[in-house]
Order: sequence, then structure tokens, then C-alpha cells
Amino acid sequence: MKKKVDVILLCGGKGQRLRPHTFSTPKPLLIVNKKPFLYYMIKKFLRINVNQIIIATGYKSHKISKFVDKYFKKNKNIKLINSGNVDIIKRLKDCSKHIKNDFFVCYGDTYVNINLNKYIKDFKTKNKYAFVIGAYYKIKYGTVTYNKKTNIIKKFKEKPTIQEPINLGYFLFKKNLVSNIKKNNTWVKFLENLTKNKKLFINITDKKYFTFDSPRDYHEIKTRFIM
Repeated sequence: MKKKVDVILLCGGKGQRLRPHTFSTPKPLLIVNKKPFLYYMIKKFLRINVNQIIIATGYKSHKISKFVDKYFKKNKNIKLINSGNVDIIKRLKDCSKHIKNDFFVCYGDTYVNINLNKYIKDFKTKNKYAFVIGAYYKIKYGTVTYNKKTNIIKKFKEKPTIQEPINLGYFLFKKNLVSNIKKNNTWVKFLENLTKNKKLFINITDKKYFTFDSPRDYHEIKTRFIM
């Protein structure tokens, strides 16, 4: 199979909202189904024969290095770039020196069960600058509509789906957008500039996804995550 893309996995954050689980372990290495969560992300990309996987680290980078040695030591197409405690854009700037193709940027705490080959083909066929995966999200709690003057409830909604899709990441960028990354000071500013210039397109999925940003999320993913 022809090698298609490079991949950057963002794994450098402290995962503060997941404490105490992340006091000693980087969030992508938290155990799910007896293996670190990052294991499943890497395996997913290796199955489509990507050119290389760059793991952008920072917080407890040495533990991610040990993880790679344990599970993927024989794979020479996986490298780590440790940028320390910095904004995402700084991690991307450091990784961009190694980018040779169109490239993915994925959050290290989100797994989306999409067909990557189909996603890449769609991206290249439509000749877009940047794609991102989105999904409609059903919130975990019921909501109420009420009169703000009298506090009388008008309506209940049981765990409604929010009207706008959430951002799941799995960004796919044209190689020439590396220069745009180098010009921006923050990740949010980079995305805002793409949006302003009408270069960022969303691909809505109805496939299962798993992401965790709190102890409750982590508990749920440990019981629901199925490959």
C-alpha cells in the first residue's frame, strides 16, 4: 500500500482535569482494556501504513518513551518530540520540521472509529486545505426551560443533542499549511485563521468515538471502549 500521510499525536498536556489519575501518568497512557489508550490510536494509524507517527510530548515524556519501547520498539517510523510545557502550536512547530506529506493532527485522548483510508481519500479527492472530524453530542443530563422572572418550569428535555457538532480532532492538513503553523502564536489562532480564510471543512461522523477529560469520562471509557 502506498504511504499516504504523516501523523502528529498530541500527548504533551498535564491532564489536570483528570487528577488524581494523571499525577503520575500522562493522560494518553491511562489504562483502557488492559493497555494504554495511546496504544489503540497508534495501532489504528499503523494499519493504514502511514509514512510516520510523531508523538508530541511534554508532561512526563520519559514515560511515553518507555511505552513506545515496550510496544513499538521495532517500528522505526515512530518518533517522539518533547517540547516541554508549551502551547499546542509550539509542539506543532517543533514537529513540523519532520513533516513530509499531508498530515494528521490528533488529540491523544480521543479515538474515533472512522475509516481512515476513506477519510484520506475524501480529503485528497475534494482537494481541501484542512478537514476536521465532528459529531453531534447528546449531553449527559436532562435540561429544563423556565420563566426567568417566576422560575416556573415550561419544559423538560431528557438528555438532548446539542445543535452544533463538537470538535473531535483528527485534523487532516495539506503539507503547505506547515508554513501557516509557523506564523501563528497559538493553536486557537491558527484554527481561527483557517476558518476566516474558509479553508477548514468539517466531516460529520456518526461512528463511535471515545474521549475522556474527567474522572467520570475515564470511568465510562474503561467500561465502554471496544475495538
